[in-house]
Amino acid sequence: MIKRYATAVGAGLAGIALLAGCGNGGSSSGTPSTETTSTEATPTSETTNERTAPDRVIVYQPGLIDTYLTVDDVPAWPGPDPSEFLQPNPPSGMSGTLTGPEAQVAYEAALDHPDALIEEGADPDNATAAFWGFEGIVLLLVVEPQW
Repeated sequence: MIKRYATAVGAGLAGIALLAGCGNGGSSSGTPSTETTSTEATPTSETTNERTAPDRVIVYQPGLIDTYLTVDDVPAWPGPDPSEFLQPNPPSGMSGTLTGPEAQVAYEAALDHPDALIEEGADPDNATAAFWGFEGIVLLLVVEPQW
């Protein structure tokens, strides 16, 4: 038992020494390291896309769906009245394009409601949880950014 305790204490001291060595830039000589490291992350294209909004989005309203949800259960649609920009999109449903500030507002709201955001070229009919409340009714609206 004493041997196990001594081994555990030795391993713990080795770990502390290792951490102490890392704390001064990996230098064990006691002299401060002149190396500088940056903890700032370089933005990737994915994070850049999240920070900027597209100038244009396509909004789809797939064929009508019967749902048990109410407007209190879903986020409010932030864009203009869908009847103002949606047009029939055969074989089912509707679609329309928003530009400028309206596109940016719709895109940013879809970032907060990821079920409603699809990648460019994806099938909007596969987005079955993109529900929004608008003027007392629940709508299925899918936002596709156009980069």
